[in-house]
Amino acid sequence: MSDVDLNMRSRIVKVLTELEKQSVLERSGLAEVSHEDSMLAITSDTGKFFSILLSAMNTKKILEVGTSVGYSTLWFAYSFYQNKENHSMSKINITTIDNNPLKIKKATTNFKNAGVSGLIEIIEGNALKVLNQLSNHVKENPDDQSQYFDFIFLDADKENLQEYFDLAISIVKKGGVIVTDNVLYPEEYRPSMSKYIEHIRKKDFVQSVTVPIGHGEEVSLKIR
Repeated sequence: MSDVDLNMRSRIVKVLTELEKQSVLERSGLAEVSHEDSMLAITSDTGKFFSILLSAMNTKKILEVGTSVGYSTLWFAYSFYQNKENHSMSKINITTIDNNPLKIKKATTNFKNAGVSGLIEIIEGNALKVLNQLSNHVKENPDDQSQYFDFIFLDADKENLQEYFDLAISIVKKGGVIVTDNVLYPEEYRPSMSKYIEHIRKKDFVQSVTVPIGHGEEVSLKIR
């Protein structure tokens, strides 16, 4: 690995470490922030899990629903530099969606500080609307493989999760993976998340399992 790649990884890790410290303060109650301003990020062990998974998959194209301050997005970017020998950086593409201007502003700053702004496209808007647009594009040109994502991460409002998944499955490639956060924690989400998991596992073209790491991740593979 070149000195440039090592420097980029170090920059990303520096920002990740700063965000992790902030997250610990928020969760411990030592930092008073409103729900609107809180990070609501994945845990660091979940980030490492994603980095390993994405590197093993040789992932080149990622979609994230729910940017927040960009913590998980930075882990995605980190995996690219970790696995750079296996693909050209010019082909990498991370698209992340959020409808909160304040969170987008913070995420943009974090991406800039980490030196990865060039890898990431932020779409501000309603996730259902954006996913519908992406799905319609695929329906119009189903043979255009460049439109399909290798990996999709769902970490937004829980009310629309089933719709998010049904749209996401139409734009992830065969052999691609969809991961959903918060399937185990917070505990108050469990009833709705149980219904969500039941919805997924009824589909015969999806293989899905709950991974008890962090807040609980549902990992779903599109098998056909």
